[in-house]
Amino acid sequence: QTPEYGGGEIYFDDILIRKNGRFVTEELGGLNSENLK
Repeated sequence: QTPEYGGGEIYFDDILIRKNGRFVTEELGGLNSENLK
């Protein structure tokens, strides 16, 4: 899903939740790699 692998978008119930390897909703933003340790 990252741009290096062609990117892409994931929709759940017609709502964009992930774009190019990054979660884009506020509720899921904590799951992006920079927030995981």
